[in-house]
Amino acid sequence: MILHERDCDTIQKVCRNGWAMRGQSASIFAVTIILLSTSFIYAESKAITNCNNIDTTSLPNNWTINQQSCVRIDLGELNPNTVFSFEISTNNDIDILLFPANSLEVYLNEQSYRNDMIWQQESVFENFNGDGEWHWTVPDDREKTRWYMIIDNFAHPGDDGMGAQGELEAQVSFDMQEIIMQPYTLFDSIIKVDTSSFSIAKGPIVVDAGTYINIFARTMEGNPDVFIMTEDQLNLYSNGGTAASRIVEADILLVSNEMYSPWLVPELYEGVNLYVIIDNRAGPGGGGAGTTIAGTTITVSLDPIVSPTISTLNPQQTYNVGELISFSALDTPNRSNQISESGYSWDVDQDDIPDFFGPILDYMWPNPDNASLKLYITSTDGTIASTTLPIEIEDNTPPNASISVNGNLQKGYNQPILISALFSDNWGIERIEWLVDGIIEQSNYSLANAFSSSFSFSFDSNYQAGEHNIEFIVTDKSGQQSSDTVKVILSDLSPPVFNEYANQISVFVGEPVTFEISAFDDESYEIQYSWIFNEGLEDETQLYGNLIQYDFDTTGAQRVVCIAQNNAGLSSQAEIIVTVLEEDTEDNSLDLTFILVSLILFLVIISIILYKLFQRRIRIRTEELGKEEEPSEEIKPPSAEEQKQMWAQTSPNLYASGENKIENISDVDLEGLLEDAQKTPPSSFTPEDDLLSDLIDDISDSKDTDTVVEQIPDRLIKKNCSSCNLLFSVELPEGIDSARTACPKCGSIEEVNLL
Repeated sequence: MILHERDCDTIQKVCRNGWAMRGQSASIFAVTIILLSTSFIYAESKAITNCNNIDTTSLPNNWTINQQSCVRIDLGELNPNTVFSFEISTNNDIDILLFPANSLEVYLNEQSYRNDMIWQQESVFENFNGDGEWHWTVPDDREKTRWYMIIDNFAHPGDDGMGAQGELEAQVSFDMQEIIMQPYTLFDSIIKVDTSSFSIAKGPIVVDAGTYINIFARTMEGNPDVFIMTEDQLNLYSNGGTAASRIVEADILLVSNEMYSPWLVPELYEGVNLYVIIDNRAGPGGGGAGTTIAGTTITVSLDPIVSPTISTLNPQQTYNVGELISFSALDTPNRSNQISESGYSWDVDQDDIPDFFGPILDYMWPNPDNASLKLYITSTDGTIASTTLPIEIEDNTPPNASISVNGNLQKGYNQPILISALFSDNWGIERIEWLVDGIIEQSNYSLANAFSSSFSFSFDSNYQAGEHNIEFIVTDKSGQQSSDTVKVILSDLSPPVFNEYANQISVFVGEPVTFEISAFDDESYEIQYSWIFNEGLEDETQLYGNLIQYDFDTTGAQRVVCIAQNNAGLSSQAEIIVTVLEEDTEDNSLDLTFILVSLILFLVIISIILYKLFQRRIRIRTEELGKEEEPSEEIKPPSAEEQKQMWAQTSPNLYASGENKIENISDVDLEGLLEDAQKTPPSSFTPEDDLLSDLIDDISDSKDTDTVVEQIPDRLIKKNCSSCNLLFSVELPEGIDSARTACPKCGSIEEVNLL
């Protein structure tokens, strides 16, 4: 029997290669030496696992695997993400092990291979007995690699009793096939899940409403559940939440054999991140208990919705003759990439033959027509669908309007503006209008075959500086409008103008000076004023406002500058020359004090005089009215005898002066004295004749209004009557210092004396 190289162990380097037996003794000797050497080596290498070598060309195949033996299947060099299906059947417990080439020697050398870094853990099944099928996707964490499947019936030194121990002979059949991935298959591989745990098979999955999510599940060990969850539900579930956080309609519970579940995605979950979960936890009711490790193959595929959709930027059923219309098929559901770029085609002339290809179509119909547009889509799996959009073609193109101005216009107040514009339409123009800030300033309804228009305008002071719009509007005969706008930046080009002001003034040093000035500017609603004192010097001062106050502390001519600035930043200057004089503080204060005192005294005197005049006039008028209404008896002056008695009753102050000494009152010529006393005083002292003299006397005697006695060197006594308060006078003779006399006005007896 001739063995091929694949029938040899990778560690065993000597095998039969079909060499021809030669009779030369040297050759026989050499072979004998090699065989003896090989036998010696095997005798020394006790920890080497020898397996029967098989490659995929002999599959499917059946083997009798004796106790303490194995079969090694060379799967070949496999590309990442390639999917394979394995089928196995055995009548006794065996171990199914999968190794990459660089880890196989660990197993063959009886080293510890129970490590995820050594074997491919998701395709490892120990103590397997019965029929099984699983899918495996080649990992993408490495380049193209050779892989080996081991059907193990050994008791290895490092097993510690785990896995099959090779106690019985096993009849095993095995097959392997590569799976060609379909367009909408998202995931197809086996997943291992520990007890009381879960694993994400695929996600996020984002699909269109109306798409079917198909789930195939088949288990090699354990009985897990399969859920579909949203991202929020998954977050809650992974943080300790219960399995209630799931889409119940998509459940596959207690996977014990091959199970299939198609779930139609409603609009609620369109565009939502969805996840396929392998659950190996206890619950929900009817689900797996999660008490053993689960090894389950999950295949997730889609049946995407194929529904062609036509959209436009301006959806409508009526379009204009010659109008270029943009149509799009990009709103067709395609979240599963079910439609490729070349899967779109368009029929524009209703002959059911595609005229254009691609998801975007720009087309215009040359004539009015009741047309239709048909869209075909072909999905990546060959499904064809179509939809038709009815379209009515009419003349509804708006006119063209264009102002012949590039950019913005910079203009000042009252500057002329001349603008021209072009316009056109595919049918006819009804009118054109020129508007300034939305107000029509010019319109024309008689256009004939005109295609241009001009407009002149200027902004007066009624407009504020800043941006203004001049708009040109064209209206066609169907009532459609087009417009163009030019922006005018209106600027104030003239500075403020000062009103008349005094440009030269004189002030005293230290005296507060008020400066007030005003300016006008029709184009600005506000003017800012600033004043500069001592310009250019270290003590330069600036004040603000049109009315300010300033104290000059040095004498001499000084220059004051006022700057008026408008809203546009334009300014004008006003210059005032101030002559600062030195002030005579003492003279000024004296003069001012004297003037104030004099003025106050004068006002007091005038007030008293006026008051007395008013009072005198009232008394006189009262007496006159009294005499007219009730004439009273004329009061006669006292007779000579009465006068003597009055004089006698008065204790005179007699002066004993030599010869003129009066010893007895009887010696005095009383009658002569009374006659002299009753004589009319000189005219210069008569109250009726000289009113001002009486008023002056009244002022000097205002402190004592009851009795006023004035001593006059010639013994003339003036006194106010205690009854009528009128002034009268009496001249006492020499030697007589006091007497009693009648008031010449009212007759009241009054006592007079020189003291």
